[in-house]
Amino acid sequence: MFRIVTGVDGAPSMLEVVDRPGLLASDVAVRPLVPGDADTVRLVFDGLSPESRRTRFLAPMPTLSPSMLERLVDVDHDRHGCWVALVEGWPVGIGRYVRLTGDPTAAEVALEVVDEYQGHGLGRMLLEVVATAAADVGVRSLLWVMDPGNSAIRSLAIPLGGRFTVEYGTLEGTTPLPEVPATDACRIGRVARAARKRAADRRVAA
Repeated sequence: MFRIVTGVDGAPSMLEVVDRPGLLASDVAVRPLVPGDADTVRLVFDGLSPESRRTRFLAPMPTLSPSMLERLVDVDHDRHGCWVALVEGWPVGIGRYVRLTGDPTAAEVALEVVDEYQGHGLGRMLLEVVATAAADVGVRSLLWVMDPGNSAIRSLAIPLGGRFTVEYGTLEGTTPLPEVPATDACRIGRVARAARKRAADRRVAA
């Protein structure tokens, strides 16, 4: 389950993980990415092996270009939401959704976990958090575009149902959202709404 942590403004800012079955790491938390937080995105990227980068970005990716990094940190937690998994306060994974322009009730989902913590249950946790945050803005289905050889992502996506096809060397499909306990969904939603408000206030101030 999750426990809400409030920020200096008194609003929900983070979720601490408490007694989550299948999670093989301790002192785990998850928080929304702050818009423009390039350092966190770089830290997670640097923890990925060349093969993990290739399967995540569907192409060899030795570095993040400035333009790609700008897109990855351009989050508003409405159109584009992104959450960071932390172990002992250190960023070790990122999950994100991007709503589709032609159908805002659907969103493409992407997950990445540094190699050191792959297989520890962080990807499933990120999926549940990201999908629940997306549901809070009206998303009802997830679009997956993945490397067919990425067994870790396939093990998260395919059990959700839906139909998958291979298109131009990638495995693509649309699934329902994962089921999340109501109490956890409520807490994720509270943090997601606070993150949207912070992002909106940031844009107004800019």
